[in-house]
Amino acid sequence: MTTTVENKPAVKERKPWWTRPEEMERGLDRLMRFTPLAFHRWPRLWPAEEWLPDVDMFRRDGNLLIRADVPGIKPEDLEVTVEGDLLTIKGHREEEKEVKEEDYYCSERARGEFRRTIRLPEGVTADEIEAHRENGVLEVTIPAPRAAEEKAVKIPVK
Repeated sequence: MTTTVENKPAVKERKPWWTRPEEMERGLDRLMRFTPLAFHRWPRLWPAEEWLPDVDMFRRDGNLLIRADVPGIKPEDLEVTVEGDLLTIKGHREEEKEVKEEDYYCSERARGEFRRTIRLPEGVTADEIEAHRENGVLEVTIPAPRAAEEKAVKIPVK
């Protein structure tokens, strides 16, 4: 009687570390722990989700309206600019939330800058644009550009 023994590797083959982002980040964290800069956290390679305000754009009463949800953001932390045909809404957000219950405590903070840029239609006059914030909603009113006169021109077919 003959017995056949297969030679299988004891360890499952793994992909190289540079193809596994979470492994690469874990390795960098370990490396930084033993450097003179150990008190600094290695910057995340894949940043956490970035917050951007929701934006709606529509026409009403001969104007273009842009509404951005900016709850909890003070007017002095918002900036609306027009450069060429680009309207930019940018601001700074700081949010703190704390929950204390009998057997539960949670404290969270979120901070960061945001920027939304919107291409404006041709013919918009920047001096006529107005913006105001109320109840956590920034509303930018843009007078719609006057459309060129549409005139039908008959083209002779030869």
